[in-house]
Amino acid sequence: MRTTLFDALTAGLAAVATFVPRLLLFLLILLIGLIVAKALSKAVDKILEKVGFDRAVERGGIKRALASSKYDASGVVGKIVYYFLVLLVLQLAFGVFGRNPISDLLTAVIAFLPRLFVALIIVVVAAAS
Repeated sequence: MRTTLFDALTAGLAAVATFVPRLLLFLLILLIGLIVAKALSKAVDKILEKVGFDRAVERGGIKRALASSKYDASGVVGKIVYYFLVLLVLQLAFGVFGRNPISDLLTAVIAFLPRLFVALIIVVVAAAS
């Protein structure tokens, strides 16, 4: 009986010892990834403003759609970049734990995003003409 309890305790401590480093790595990846995603989204927003992206989009009729929003067109693109990067960071961070349902879901969402992007481009081009 005593060895069974000792074996169970040893197995429990081994499980904790393997989980804690993965959790710390997950948190580190998440923290650094969110900081990088925020910085890159702000950089994209500023670059698009400097190249006149907002003026070009306003000619396409998007100005009316964004009139009730607090964002301009470059801000919307910056937010899209931010959330795309957050999805990538989450996929990378959850990958630390091995294959799991959350990683599979994030992979499916990320695989769908190029199709969504193409659909948005088609809508913008159709609205511009």
